[in-house]
Amino acid sequence: MNQGSVRVAVVARGEVARSGLAAMLREAARVKQTTVFRPEEFTTASPEDAVQLLILSCDVVVMWCVNGSGTGEEAWAVRLAEVVRRNGVRVLLVLPGAEVRRAASGAVVPCDGILDQEALTVHGLDEALRKAVEGTQPAPVAQPPRQRRTAGERSRPPGRQFTERERRVLELLVEGLSNRQIGQALGVSEHVAKRTVAIVLSKLDSPNRTQAAAVALREGLVGSGPDAALGA
Repeated sequence: MNQGSVRVAVVARGEVARSGLAAMLREAARVKQTTVFRPEEFTTASPEDAVQLLILSCDVVVMWCVNGSGTGEEAWAVRLAEVVRRNGVRVLLVLPGAEVRRAASGAVVPCDGILDQEALTVHGLDEALRKAVEGTQPAPVAQPPRQRRTAGERSRPPGRQFTERERRVLELLVEGLSNRQIGQALGVSEHVAKRTVAIVLSKLDSPNRTQAAAVALREGLVGSGPDAALGA
């Protein structure tokens, strides 16, 4: 069992690519856990929940793409990469060899490094993860280096940042409302309410609603105005 510290998400269209990357990551020394997603989860009419779950599940997302420009069937990669990088998640692209060479001299999906599908090894992937987390380039890429955060830019842990809906769900959760009652209060389905509660519990590192309510009260995330839970 790996004793690594890096949480990795895999996003790839084909089952073979997803399974292959997941198998390699299980062998990588630095990997703590691996979560697998399909691109289709991020191309629905309302992909917000899927994106939020991905952001919460990883420190680095590895995207297996057929082209590096993010055009055609890979358009999802550009949108997803932009969102997750804004939330502090590093992005590694795994591309065919020809696309790696093309990406080095032109437009490419926003990322922190590029790996060659045809030359990928467990060791190479492990090293790329290390360098991505450290903020260095794991492969030569023609793009400006990612700017490092200043000391005060992220004063709260990433898991304590809430959307407006999540903040309201947290308030209702503290009041003891059920998922159905939360859904009714927000005008959404019970299923949406249940998924949002799960996201809130994950952000609070709480296994159940009771502990989540206790954490929220202890940290002043409710009852102190909207800015408290939004991390302002």
